[in-house]
Amino acid sequence: MAVFNQRPNLYSSPFYPLTILGHLVRYFQIHRTLLVIYFKEKLVGKIDKEKVQLKLLNYYNRFQPSQERQAVLLLILYILVATIIGFQQYLLDAYNNFTIFKDSVFHLVNHQNLYLEYPNEYFDVFLYNPSFSVLFIPFAYLQTGLGVVAWTITITTTYFWGIRSLKLSRNKELFFLLLILPELITSVENMQNNPIIAAFIVLSVTTLEKNKIKQASIYPAINFFIKGYGGIASVFFVLKSPRIKTLLYLFVSFAAFFSLPLIFYSFSEFVILYKQWLWSLKEDYSINVGISLMGLIKSLLYSEISVRGTQLIGIGFFLITFSVIYYRKNYEHIKFIFLSYVLIWVIIFNHSAESPTYIIASTGVFIWYLKSNKSRLNVSLFLFFFIITVMSPNDLFPEYIRENYVNPYSLKALPCVLIWIKIQFDLLFPKTSLKSSARK
Repeated sequence: MAVFNQRPNLYSSPFYPLTILGHLVRYFQIHRTLLVIYFKEKLVGKIDKEKVQLKLLNYYNRFQPSQERQAVLLLILYILVATIIGFQQYLLDAYNNFTIFKDSVFHLVNHQNLYLEYPNEYFDVFLYNPSFSVLFIPFAYLQTGLGVVAWTITITTTYFWGIRSLKLSRNKELFFLLLILPELITSVENMQNNPIIAAFIVLSVTTLEKNKIKQASIYPAINFFIKGYGGIASVFFVLKSPRIKTLLYLFVSFAAFFSLPLIFYSFSEFVILYKQWLWSLKEDYSINVGISLMGLIKSLLYSEISVRGTQLIGIGFFLITFSVIYYRKNYEHIKFIFLSYVLIWVIIFNHSAESPTYIIASTGVFIWYLKSNKSRLNVSLFLFFFIITVMSPNDLFPEYIRENYVNPYSLKALPCVLIWIKIQFDLLFPKTSLKSSARK
C-alpha cells in the first residue's frame, strides 16, 4: 500500500489537537519543512507525493517525545500546579480542610473528641475515620505553609501515579491527564483527599492485574479508613481472585489500619472513639443529599426524597451487576468498564458528594470513554460531561449558567448519572463491541 494513503500518525490520532503548544510548534516546524520539500520538487518539475509524505512523517517522528519523557513532563506540570495551588491557598488563608485534618491529629494525640465542633480552630466538623488522623501525622507537624504545599503535592502525585498505572497509550494518557486537570484542580484547591481515593481504587485493580495481592490489599484498606466508601475497591478482589488467601490479605490490611489509633489509646478509649465516629456519620447522613442523584431529583422535582430508599435502589443495581459479572465469569473482558461503573456509582449515590468529590466519578468517566467504542452516543455523553461536570466550577464557564442552573439544580451530577445508566445497560446486556473495547 502506498505510504501516501496510510494516513500518518500526526493526523490519524484523535488526540492530536490536545498537545496544544507543543503540537502547534511541531505543526509549524513540520509544515515549513513540507513547503521546502514541495518547492524543491516543484522546481524539478514533479511532485512525488509518497516521498513528500514519508519525509514529513520522518521529520515529525523526530520531534515526538517518548511516553516516558512525556510522563516526566506531565509530572512536572502536576507538581507545579500543586505547588502553585498550595501557596495560593495558604496566602489566601483558604485551607480550612487542611486545618481540620491537621487539628484532628492534635485532638487525637490529646484524647479529645475528634467529632465535636471547634469554631475557634476551623469551620465545619471532622467526619473521617480516626485512623486518617494517624495517617495525616507527617503533614500536621510541618510548618502550616509547608504542610499545605506538601499535602497538595501528595494529592496530585498520588493521582498521577494511579492514572499512569492504567498503562494507557501515549496519546490516551496525555488526553486523560490534561483534560482531567480542571476537575483535579477543583478538588486540590479544596484540600480534599478525593484524588487519593480515586487513585487507590484504580491501583487496586491495576495492582491485582500484576498478581501482587499483598500490595493490592493495602489500597482498599487505606481508602476505607480515609472515607468508608473507598473500601468499595474490595469487590475487585472477589471478582479477580476469589480465594481464601486473597480475603485473608484483605482482612489483615483492614485490621492493621483499623488498629492504628491504639498507638495513642487504650482499648476502652478506642471503643469510645469509634462510637463517636459512627455517631458523627449518623448525624451527617440525616442532613445531607449532596450533589448526587438524590440531590438532582430533589432540586428538579422541588420535593423531598428518601435518601435511604434511593441508595437502597442503587445498592440493588450494584449487587445485581456484581452477581451477573461473577456468574458469567466475564470480569477479565469488562474489568475496566466495571471499574468505571464503580467509580461513578460510589459518588452519584453518595449523599455527601460535593463538587470536589467528583474527581472520583470523573476518573470513572474518563476510563469508560477511553476503554469504550467512540460511538456518537458515547462521544456526545462525554462532551456533555466535560462541559457540565468538569468545566462548570471553572471561571471559563459562564457564571450566570453556573449560579442559576448548575449549582441550584445539582446538574454537575447529571452527565455522570446518564453515563452510569449507559454503563449499567452495557454491563447487563453486553455486546461484542463492549467486550472488545474493554480489552483496549
